[in-house]
Amino acid sequence: MGQLIGVKEIRKLISIMMLLLLGIFCTVPSQTASAAQTTEMHVNAKGDIFLRASPAQHADKLGTVKNYSSVTVLSSSNGWSYIQAGKSKGYVYTSALSKKNAAPATVTKGLTPVNGLILTYSPSFLEDKREKFYVEKEDEYTFLYNKKSPVYPELSSFTYIEDQYGLIMGVSSSDFLFVHVPYPLTQGTYTTQMGFTEEERVLVESTTKTIKVKAGSFRNVVILRYSDGSREYLAKGIGIIKSTAGNGKIITELVSVKAGK
Repeated sequence: MGQLIGVKEIRKLISIMMLLLLGIFCTVPSQTASAAQTTEMHVNAKGDIFLRASPAQHADKLGTVKNYSSVTVLSSSNGWSYIQAGKSKGYVYTSALSKKNAAPATVTKGLTPVNGLILTYSPSFLEDKREKFYVEKEDEYTFLYNKKSPVYPELSSFTYIEDQYGLIMGVSSSDFLFVHVPYPLTQGTYTTQMGFTEEERVLVESTTKTIKVKAGSFRNVVILRYSDGSREYLAKGIGIIKSTAGNGKIITELVSVKAGK
């Protein structure tokens, strides 16, 4: 009789264990579904955004989330998203989030002419006439020679200097500079035009626009806008393709690009 009772108890115990296991297995799909609902997104706003304690415009601020940073979206409803940014969780406007990383392009090199190019400008850098320049590179220096210059044609007319720290372009063997800015150059941010007597705040207006000049169309042009409204346009592998005054008048324009023989 004692043996019969023991068997019943064993069967009962097995049944309980099976129910427990079934309960565990049934919860796995639920957890998986919850994990699948989370989404990696990027902040895409005019600036850093506030992380709030509840989905309301005037809710307590828990901190800020850096613009263009990636976050994990845990849920979204009624124009608000509950996110995790680093170790912090809170609510942000859903409209401030994007699936694509919209971080502006940053330029750190490559704004000098390629060795051997023949560049023709009209108007040219200092004179309202057509001038042809031959490009020769030597380490971080890039020289533009006007071989028809009546004065010292063996000397370069203009020089680019580019290294990891920045870019300089000006009249050779002089203090006259058109561009002197540090790297990196990030679209939508301000940088400093370095001068020998003073510094000037300069807006990196774009690093992604396509600009058309007489020599053709150039993509991802760096546009530097100065305080007086004047602009310098620089294309990768070419250098300056256009300069304009504050009223938009063209001061310098590239009209031809050829590969040297």
